[in-house]
Amino acid sequence: MNTRLEAPAKYRNDVNVWVDEAIWGHRLYNDQTPWLVFLEFLAIFQSRHADGKALNESRNEGVHESFTYYIPRLIPLRQLVFNNPHIRYVEENHQSDPERWRAWLESFSSDDDLGYLQERFGSFTRLSRVVEFFQSTAIEPHRQRRWTSHFLFPYGPNCLYADLPANVNGSPDRRFFARSGELLYLMLNRSSKGKDIAEMISKKLLRQDETWNRVVRALLPEGYRIDSNPVSSTIGYLPFAKRPEYEDLAETWTRLLNLDLSGEALLDPLMRLSSLHMLLYMLRRANEEVGDTSEPKFVLEIASPRRTTLFELSKENFGANRMLSTRAVRAYIESARKDERWRDALQARAPAEAVREYLTERYEWQPDDGPPSGDPDTIFEALRDYAERRHQQHVVKVHMEWGRQIGLAVSRRGAGTWYSPDDSLLKALVMCVVDEGREEYHRFLAKLYDRFRLVIGANEAELAFGTLPTDQNAFMQNTQRLEQRLRTLGLLRRLSDDCAYVENPFRSNT
Repeated sequence: MNTRLEAPAKYRNDVNVWVDEAIWGHRLYNDQTPWLVFLEFLAIFQSRHADGKALNESRNEGVHESFTYYIPRLIPLRQLVFNNPHIRYVEENHQSDPERWRAWLESFSSDDDLGYLQERFGSFTRLSRVVEFFQSTAIEPHRQRRWTSHFLFPYGPNCLYADLPANVNGSPDRRFFARSGELLYLMLNRSSKGKDIAEMISKKLLRQDETWNRVVRALLPEGYRIDSNPVSSTIGYLPFAKRPEYEDLAETWTRLLNLDLSGEALLDPLMRLSSLHMLLYMLRRANEEVGDTSEPKFVLEIASPRRTTLFELSKENFGANRMLSTRAVRAYIESARKDERWRDALQARAPAEAVREYLTERYEWQPDDGPPSGDPDTIFEALRDYAERRHQQHVVKVHMEWGRQIGLAVSRRGAGTWYSPDDSLLKALVMCVVDEGREEYHRFLAKLYDRFRLVIGANEAELAFGTLPTDQNAFMQNTQRLEQRLRTLGLLRRLSDDCAYVENPFRSNT
């Protein structure tokens, strides 16, 4: 599990200090939301699937995977859907179809002749409704981003394309497709189920014959090659060859993909639970760097009409988890002082210069304002401060941002942030955890803890903290509130005072 793979030199040289990436991989970034992580993953998968290599990448012992993937730009499609402000105005202010087509074609800015759309759709209103549909079902339509960074819902392979800067033919700036999707891809590739998952993804999630995927193709010019002028990239860096988190993630994907549900219905739960697994990976890696052998945990307060003991415990738990990555960065830097080379540097004729050379080499340290000066301790503190400041800019924010966006955590002004699941996350957990159609309620709570370290009841709290909770009644009320939530969602049935079952209406196909 602890076999660390060598990072490609080009990635180490691409950053000013190689710390966050050395701990978790290259890279995690808060501006890349869980949906964008998922879309980047699908785009990489589709590229590698075309080459027959999806989630079946070869890798020599001790060597990181090395391959290039390609993502389409699909500029004509994106212009039609996300850079088409006049279409509704034209429809409402012109009476006949010929007038609408003429006015819209004159107002729409494009390098392509769009006359083919009139031939294919006939009615201008039909085209307008299709564009409106794709706009309304787009990924995160509420976010204020440039049109080149808006994304279609992934109905199929024709809906996948790269994030682009304002200059659509330029190189991507890596803000929204920041490589976290590459980490997700590598995790599944290194699991023992990669090949099987690849087959299920291609058959269920990325089908060419899916209706809306074919509609997307109809929006593109005749003879347009989706693979023309793609964005290319080499795969990022994930530090460890094998970890239990990879197998747990693969198990979740296998369970969900085997459900009797369409691919479209599986995308949201896959997005949420994939990011939850990645958060667990981040916490476990941080614990390893800090030297903490305990398991991570998420104390969930099920929404209550008044503030409870669980609220305070959950808020405290959230704060500790959020700060854990900063502690890991500090521990990773402090480990330099335990190395024999540190002692050798201190004994050198010019210790400050030797220490600076050692730290620069070990952490690929290239501070913006030039090499630091001072005694060895001053130089070391400069490195530690620089690494922590860089960490605070993006990676430390991932836990809060992803936690809120997948429905694991909530924030309230004046109250702070704590763990409290929303209905969509609860549904995803039921779909993943409940086998054979139903599960006894307390067994369900135990499985949530075993698989995702979610603490809801007193039994799970005892396992998580190593002792019985002082306020067991608060945990009992917490489980009662969750039971009521699940019943309201149609996911739980109580057969008697002593017998309640969580029900998964989407039985496995296996």
